[in-house]
Amino acid sequence: QGANFEGASFQDAVADRVVFNGANLKNARFNNAVLIGATFEGADLTNVDFSDSYIEQFAVKPLCENPTLKGTNPTTGAD
Repeated sequence: QGANFEGASFQDAVADRVVFNGANLKNARFNNAVLIGATFEGADLTNVDFSDSYIEQFAVKPLCENPTLKGTNPTTGAD
């Protein structure tokens, strides 16, 4: 919790029950990642790329409600 992962690549990762709560994930990339039970409460998701990621159905709503989930990833160009 509260870790700094700014610009990190989690491409092709399997994040099983990882708690990203309060983390700085600005400009991070989760391309093709499997996010099972991962939580992002209070995380900075500015410019994060979740392209082709598997996110459990019940986790999508809380993720989309994060006000920082916006912007374009500077590495991948995904919005």
